[in-house]
Amino acid sequence: MHIKQVKAHLHSGEFSDLVFVEVRTSDPAVIGWGECTLPGKPYAVAGAIRDAARLILDMPVQSIRKVWETVYRHSYWRGGAVETSALSGIDIALWDIAGKIADRPVHALLGGAVRDRIQTYANCGLSTDPDELARRASAALQAGFQIVKFYPLPPLLALPATELVSRVYDCCAAVRQVIGKSRDFAIDLHGRTMPQTVIAIEHAIRDLRPLWIEEPVASEDMAALSRIRRHFQVPIALGERLFTRWQFKQVLSRGWVDIIQPDVGNAGGLSEMRVLADMAEAHHVAFGPHSPNALLHTFASMHCAAIAQTFGALEFRPSPMTNQVFDGVAPSMDDGGSFALPTAAGIGVSVRESSLSFDESRVPKLVEHGHDGTPVDW
Repeated sequence: MHIKQVKAHLHSGEFSDLVFVEVRTSDPAVIGWGECTLPGKPYAVAGAIRDAARLILDMPVQSIRKVWETVYRHSYWRGGAVETSALSGIDIALWDIAGKIADRPVHALLGGAVRDRIQTYANCGLSTDPDELARRASAALQAGFQIVKFYPLPPLLALPATELVSRVYDCCAAVRQVIGKSRDFAIDLHGRTMPQTVIAIEHAIRDLRPLWIEEPVASEDMAALSRIRRHFQVPIALGERLFTRWQFKQVLSRGWVDIIQPDVGNAGGLSEMRVLADMAEAHHVAFGPHSPNALLHTFASMHCAAIAQTFGALEFRPSPMTNQVFDGVAPSMDDGGSFALPTAAGIGVSVRESSLSFDESRVPKLVEHGHDGTPVDW
C-alpha cells in the first residue's frame, strides 16, 4: 500500500483556525487523518503540506520513519513552526493508517500503554479578573476536572504596571479559594514576562502552591531561563513553541525545566513525541502534551500520554461545536478528571470533510498592543 494523495483541509473552529491533513492510499478504503493546527498561520502550514507531499507520493505507507526523515531533511531549511507542523500532521495521519491496517489503537503500535487512565486539566482561558477566573474554575470542577490552568496576565510592556504582581496574586488566590487544598491550579504566562517580572510573580504566588508556571519567559531565550531557574521554587513548564528533539535537548540537558509540553501537531508528530517522552524520562522531567485544539489533536495527544512513563496531565478545552466535524466518540471524563484510553483502530476519530467550513475573516491575528500602541506578545 502506497501514499497516493496528501491534502490540507482548513476549518474555522470555535477558538481558532484548524488545519487537518488527509492522506489517501492506493487502497481507496484506507485513509488517514492528522491535525497540525498552528493558530493564525493556516495558509503557511497548508503550503508546507503541499511542499512535503511532492516528496512522499508513492512511498509505502509503512515507511513512517523514512517519510519523517525525508520531509525533515529534504531542504536546507529545517525545523521551525511551519515546516514541523506540516510534518507533524502527515506523521499523525500515517500512524492513523497503520492503526487501521492493524485494527489496533495507535498507542498499542507505539509499544503499548503504561497506564489505564489519562489525567486531564481544564484550560480556563485568559482573564485578569479574579471573580471571572473563580467562576471558570468552579465550572471546570463541576465538569469533573481536578486541575485548572489559566492566563492571568494583560498585554505587557517591558516595564509592567506596578500593581501587576498583586493582580496576578489576586487571580491565583481567588482560584485557590474555589478549588480548595485537594485540587490543583497552574498559570500560563505565554512567555510575555521579562525575567525580573516573573521572578517577582513566582515569589508572590509560591505559597499558593501552583502546580507549575508555564512559559514564564520566551522558551527560546536560554539565558532568561537560566536566570530565572536560580530563583524559582515553583516548577517550570514549557515546550509548546519548541520543535523536535534538538530544541528540547537544550532545555533538558541544562536542567531548566520540570515539565515539557510538546505539541503533537507542531513538534514532530507521534513519532517525535515518543522520542520526547523518553527524553523527559531520562532527565527525570514530567511530560504533559500541549493540547488546546480540536478533537483529532486531543486523541493524538492521548496516545502520546498513554505511552509516556513520566506523563503528568493532558490539557483539554471542550469544543462542542467543533466536535461536530468528526466521526468518532468524544472522550468522557470520570469522577477523577481522567479519560479512558482510546480503543478504536488508528487515532480514534476522523474528519467529516463535508462538515468543514473555513472563513478567512475568523483567522485570529494573535497580536496585542500595550497602552501606548506598542505591539506586544499575545
